[in-house]
Amino acid sequence: MGIFDWIRTGEKEIRSQLKDATWWQTVFTGSQTASGIKVTPDKALHQPAVFACVRTISEDVASLPIKVYNKISDMSREGIDSHPVNKIFNKRPNAEMTPFTFKEVLTGHVLLYGNGYAEIERDNSGNVIGLWILLPENMQLEVVNGEVVCHYNSKTAGTITFPSEKIFHLKGLGHDGLIGYSPIEYARETIGISAAMEKSGGAFFSNSSRPSGILSHPAKLSEGAAKRLRESWQGMYSGSGNTGRTAILEEGMKWEQLSIPHSDAQWLEARQYSLQDIARIYRMPPHMIGDLSNATFSNIESQQISYMQSTLAPWMRRWEQEINRKLIGDNEQKVYAEFLAEELLRGNTIERYDAYRMARESGWLSVNDIRKRENLNPIEGGDSYIQPLNFVDSTLANEVQGNKMSEGRAWLHDSMKRAVSIIRNSCIRKIEKMTDEEWQDWLIQSDKQLVNKTDEIIKASCEQLEIDSLRMTNVLIETCQSAIKTSTTKKRSIENCNTWANSFMDDATLEIVLERSKENE
Repeated sequence: MGIFDWIRTGEKEIRSQLKDATWWQTVFTGSQTASGIKVTPDKALHQPAVFACVRTISEDVASLPIKVYNKISDMSREGIDSHPVNKIFNKRPNAEMTPFTFKEVLTGHVLLYGNGYAEIERDNSGNVIGLWILLPENMQLEVVNGEVVCHYNSKTAGTITFPSEKIFHLKGLGHDGLIGYSPIEYARETIGISAAMEKSGGAFFSNSSRPSGILSHPAKLSEGAAKRLRESWQGMYSGSGNTGRTAILEEGMKWEQLSIPHSDAQWLEARQYSLQDIARIYRMPPHMIGDLSNATFSNIESQQISYMQSTLAPWMRRWEQEINRKLIGDNEQKVYAEFLAEELLRGNTIERYDAYRMARESGWLSVNDIRKRENLNPIEGGDSYIQPLNFVDSTLANEVQGNKMSEGRAWLHDSMKRAVSIIRNSCIRKIEKMTDEEWQDWLIQSDKQLVNKTDEIIKASCEQLEIDSLRMTNVLIETCQSAIKTSTTKKRSIENCNTWANSFMDDATLEIVLERSKENE
């Protein structure tokens, strides 16, 4: 029957492990397994692998702080230290527990029973002021008209009924989304095998590490004689206190071994496999519970990252989403809770400092950001962010490049004006010193000294704009030569030279010359 069917028909349906007799048996008396061992959550914790998995996950989740944020924009948020939920998970969830203990216990409940429950205490304004742990074995969920109702069997107050919004319910993998499966119940055979092997090992070592067997007597013994012989043998040779004692067989008695030695039964290998099987149940890397058989220095870091991403991350998401669903009001759409997982990702000192150095040089962490992560007080002037010159923002880079080009052209214009003045003065001086015959034969382009001097004046500014200074020099001299050649007298040559030079005092004319020099390239 689906949830919409309940709403339409108004029928009740119990959604709890309490309705299942097998579950009751698992919790209180233990489920019978093929190995002959009854398994309960409490007995499961007696298995070192189960205890290590539950303890490691619950402690690691509990050690991570939870912070409440207000989303300002897609790129910005701010912490809300004064929010009631932030106080619950960072100061005191209730009068009896610390935040660490509360998260540890509730996570442990889910790892063992599949569900963890806590009663939500609110003030008159509806703000959360406390969370109180409820035992999962005493909780029953019931769906009535599409609404979830929680019945808690208290030893002192009897059955107490809570609406769903009054219960903080952390759940694991489940069938219907309302309650989670108990890992202990579903893995009872694996845990039972582990417990049976442990029990077998204890019996083996209590018997001085000797296998069991049969004492055979050639004659027929009465029941009383056989009993006395067994008791005498066990009293003399069984137990760790009798290790090394020499047995004496009389009257033709023989010893025949029955049980298989642990070495032949691959007892150690089976124990190892059982540990790994339990680790699979909780998606736990074996090295986290002390099994280093397959761990190396080269893969231990990747296993640690895998543990963080595959094992802890799902539990953190469950916590975060239940907090956001039950403890943060619907009117706080932009408020949410989040775990701070950096603590478990902290490397050694050298690795951290190398990471800080790269973050600082890349410009996304300031000195005070780094000091805060190292639990150090801020320093004055430590809030600035640096930016490598080769990582300049494209908009800023274009602006800088534009300014650079503009400044470079202004510099080139000034250099060209000085070069034009040099060319004019040099030409006029030579024209004035020449006779009419000499003037007729004079060619400016043959004056290499003037070419070199002009090139020297404009070379630096041309290089900044990646322009060939020698080609620019030739263009200037060629235009001056063309102006002089149109003259018929020395006087007219001087006038045309001055006119040519004056035209180059205009920036527009200089730009034309620049374009002409580029065309010549």
